[in-house]
Amino acid sequence: MKDLRALPRPARTLLALGAVNNIGSGLVLPFLVVYIHQINGLGLATAMHAVSVTSVAVILGGLHAGRLADRIGARRAAAAHMLLSAVGVAGYAVASEAWQFLLAALVWGLGLGGSSAWNTLLAGSVPPESHPVVFGSSFTLANAAMGIGGLLGGALATVAHPMSFRLLYGADALSYLGIAVAMFLLRGLDAAEPPKPAPGQDGAKGAGYRQVFANGPFLLVMGLGTALYFASYGQLEAGLPAFVLTSTDVDSGGLAVLFAVNTAGVIGAQLVLHELIKRWRHTRTVALAGAAWAANWVLVLCALAVDGRGPQLAVLIAGMVLFAVAETLYAAGMPSLVNSLAAPELRGRFNAAYGSATSVGFVTGPLAAGVLVAGGAGAGFVAGLAVLCALVPVALLASTGLLGRAATAVTGARAGESGGSDGAAGADGAAGSAETVGSGASGASGASGASDGSASRAAEAGQEAVRA
Repeated sequence: MKDLRALPRPARTLLALGAVNNIGSGLVLPFLVVYIHQINGLGLATAMHAVSVTSVAVILGGLHAGRLADRIGARRAAAAHMLLSAVGVAGYAVASEAWQFLLAALVWGLGLGGSSAWNTLLAGSVPPESHPVVFGSSFTLANAAMGIGGLLGGALATVAHPMSFRLLYGADALSYLGIAVAMFLLRGLDAAEPPKPAPGQDGAKGAGYRQVFANGPFLLVMGLGTALYFASYGQLEAGLPAFVLTSTDVDSGGLAVLFAVNTAGVIGAQLVLHELIKRWRHTRTVALAGAAWAANWVLVLCALAVDGRGPQLAVLIAGMVLFAVAETLYAAGMPSLVNSLAAPELRGRFNAAYGSATSVGFVTGPLAAGVLVAGGAGAGFVAGLAVLCALVPVALLASTGLLGRAATAVTGARAGESGGSDGAAGADGAAGSAETVGSGASGASGASGASDGSASRAAEAGQEAVRA
């Protein structure tokens, strides 16, 4: 709580708006299949197709949101995509035919892609050293808010009163609309005007996605993030339940317990790990997330070695606690790492590219699980997930120096932009910290020969490089 109160007002406002929006999302999150299939009498295939359409649209919407954020500012880009989400969810509220649901799913997905602009806005609302605090708090508040929304939705919706489901979707649409209006009105949420592209570059062409995808360190981080998403979030609601139900004695009631443990575990892990995450380098935080996910999958396999529902559920609960710990670490560390590599004038596109890549992992994870678990290769698939998660920390720790030097180059450029020639001196000092990325003193010592202003900027740049 102390760290939340210490955040700048724009960051606290964004966290509050995000929590309200996630309560609205939680109202309808568990009910898509029930609403389309049971309430509207359409086939299960329609519900599955709607999910697929939304998943693809999120990727496309995310890329557009990133480009828009760099052009007109993250606040206006996020607000515009909130409006799209409001229209899409309102479409669900009034839809009754299959094509109407698919159209609503498309519009909603394009709007949801605006989460990349939201992350860009969060990153710009605080100094780089506070990124783990704001991203970690956002993730925890989102989980708590969606849990509250889910409880409210479960209490209000009933199959006996079909209109109750339409009202829930209408309430969710209003939450999106309300946040969009607030975003348009609260101009103070923008940290600054969109950064100008470098001399001789056109903002739409020179500073485009081509530069983002030519950034080797970022591509490495993006690939590792996609792998972790495939092996974690991509399995949480598909591969894990399918494997548990087909390979153990745990039933649907046990699955409900596991998901309750996950929600409570995320909140508890944030409280326990908060201070440590603030001090750790981003690479270490993400590496520990991969290790925790790997350990989770090992415990899932261990559940096969014990007999009886109770013992198996106990092992799976232990694994789910580790899953929640990994989520907390990842949510604070990975967005912070991405933004430490993002050039200011391309921050929107960096966040969008990363978000779209992880969406690919989220979409392909259930597809792979469906084929392999249904084909009787569930144990081998889970073992593969454990290996994949374990490889990510190895790759991250081996590339710490590379990522640190890339972060130093970005923070040095920021110092140069903000302080002219003094900033250039500060950037030189910050660059010296790249060689000793694990040392907290190097960034400050690199600035010892600069003026007071450039020394401060160089120290900040060196600190961020160390954290990367």
